[in-house]
Amino acid sequence: MRIAFCHHLSLGYYGGGEKWVINVAKELSRRAYHVEIFALPFMLEGKAKINPTEELEDIPYQERINHKVKADIVYVTYNPLNWLNFQTTTPRIAGIHAQTYWTKINPRYGFKPNLANMLHKINGNFELKRFNAVHMVTNAYKITHSRVYYIPNFVDSQTYKPTQNKDPDFTVVYSSRLVWQKGWQVFQEAIKHLEKYEKRIKTKVAASKIKEQDMPEFLSRSHVALLPSEVDTFGLAIVEALLCGTPVITTSLTTHKALQLPLIYADSAKTFAEETRKLCNLWYNNKEKYFKLAQHCRQQALKYDKNNIMNKLENMFEEVYNKP
Repeated sequence: MRIAFCHHLSLGYYGGGEKWVINVAKELSRRAYHVEIFALPFMLEGKAKINPTEELEDIPYQERINHKVKADIVYVTYNPLNWLNFQTTTPRIAGIHAQTYWTKINPRYGFKPNLANMLHKINGNFELKRFNAVHMVTNAYKITHSRVYYIPNFVDSQTYKPTQNKDPDFTVVYSSRLVWQKGWQVFQEAIKHLEKYEKRIKTKVAASKIKEQDMPEFLSRSHVALLPSEVDTFGLAIVEALLCGTPVITTSLTTHKALQLPLIYADSAKTFAEETRKLCNLWYNNKEKYFKLAQHCRQQALKYDKNNIMNKLENMFEEVYNKP
């Protein structure tokens, strides 16, 4: 089967949606499907973080404004008016990887996301009905379509696993992008609160300093991940940390609760600091209980392991191809 992915940004942007396309394409290619990727030459901000052709190995990749796509089935990362950029006559799946379409217009999002939000509210339901199926990575939001697949993101549990002993000193880690959507300002404020009352902590920030292959060790050595996202479609960083045996404190977003994982919730910098201090005390006073918690975190997060989720995605492609 020939599977084509059509993405509304350059894969060089390398955000959550871009990583998903890259990882799923590579896994399907390993399963003997012929995969191609068509993308638009846009990024939401900044410069390209990766070279897509290097990351994709032998998977064909094209990046331009307009594409005529020939395949047995086409997966379109949904954005309004996508048909202007990707023309095809084969069965199509719309993949929704942004929660923008369920929120109000917000100046902080920037022009492109707000434009997409507005266009979706005007014509989105009609456009989605033109797809043979809709794929959503969370069941936190509902959508009107006769064929919806709720299949979450995945993480390779054989890569993201406890790889090192925890550092002797209690270590707080932040492993998301340094943007307001991921709660960077809240994290900084929480650390200021902590530094006033707690002298036994160390702070580490991943951002672009840590290479992808080094992230499991980085997370494994830490004692808690603070992930105060204000916006999240799924919460990939949450699952990555839990699989490494590192408890997570995060916001009580609908998408986070939909994960049904043993998370600690906090919705203010002060609460993030208070919950962190509790884990800090647990580490220094009852390591046995702390490690039981860490083990429980990984065990529960295994439901998002790559093989389990990829089987569901493969079945989705086969079903829509065979019964469009």
